[in-house]
Amino acid sequence: MTSTQHASPRANQPVTHISTDMPYVALTFDDGPDAVNVPKLLELFAEEKVKATFFTIGEHVLKFPEIAKQIIAAGHEIGNHSRTHLYAHDCTSFEQMQDQIVSSQQIIEQATGIRPVIYRAPGLEHDDRIWTVINELGLPSINAAQDSRDWDRNLDAQTILNNAITDTKAGDVILFHSWSDKTISIMPDVIRMFKARNLEMVTVSELLEAQSH
Repeated sequence: MTSTQHASPRANQPVTHISTDMPYVALTFDDGPDAVNVPKLLELFAEEKVKATFFTIGEHVLKFPEIAKQIIAAGHEIGNHSRTHLYAHDCTSFEQMQDQIVSSQQIIEQATGIRPVIYRAPGLEHDDRIWTVINELGLPSINAAQDSRDWDRNLDAQTILNNAITDTKAGDVILFHSWSDKTISIMPDVIRMFKARNLEMVTVSELLEAQSH
């Protein structure tokens, strides 16, 4: 399936959930790679035979290209999360936004040999400039049906766990951040609880390919 076939059923609408007959959910992790937490996740996922998607920042890939390569080598997916995590409301021109997305594509491909086929907007913020660029590149934008809210440093680990799992159903995309130590601490429980529900954790592209028609 090509990246353009991955597009959301509705134009300029981010993907949060896929209607599917398969018991799939997609764990997604923003803002990596890094040298500490991402390797911990990769080790856990290898032990548990789980696949995940990492929406990486281009500048972080430049810092940690070997970690990015390890993500791909382990069978996980890397998505584009912009070059510097520039929010749409802070972007001053179309050209700046275009560079944020296009240069991140190039950085990730140069580091891993794989060009991303999915995008996630920083802060999940979208505007016409973003849609113009990602539509031209054939990148669907991936939001989340379930936000763990691990970005809120005031939340404890149990609350983050509850946010991630309580209402999750097959076809959902779940949002985490790989820099969150609380997320790292709860991930074994996330996996255990989803497995207890017979939910299989797959990459976003695998989830998109399982869409019911």
